[in-house]
Amino acid sequence: MRTFIVLAAGLTAAAPASATGGLTCDTAGGHPLRVSVGFAHTPGAPLLKETVRLLDNGRAIPVSAPQWWLDNDELRLVLTDPHALRREAIVKARRNGRTYDGNIWRGGKRRWVRCRES
Repeated sequence: MRTFIVLAAGLTAAAPASATGGLTCDTAGGHPLRVSVGFAHTPGAPLLKETVRLLDNGRAIPVSAPQWWLDNDELRLVLTDPHALRREAIVKARRNGRTYDGNIWRGGKRRWVRCRES
């Protein structure tokens, strides 16, 4: 039994780590918009579907993220309805120190947005 426990602990320790991270983007002023996404820290990792969220003035809008780009300098994100028939929001931001600052387009209006690690 002791050998089994040692073997199981060794196999668990040898398994690859699956670290995750995320970004939360907020607008300033009245009628706030919030976008949040989560992703795995592995090359070519997709966004985690269950973490993609859009809040418009506190109201949850069902979305998916069929297109996105994140690197050390830039964030680009397209949010659509769950069936990808209608664009709900577009985020484009550039790194500014520890944050990404840029714009979000929703409902034909452009607003300033700041994205932080979450």
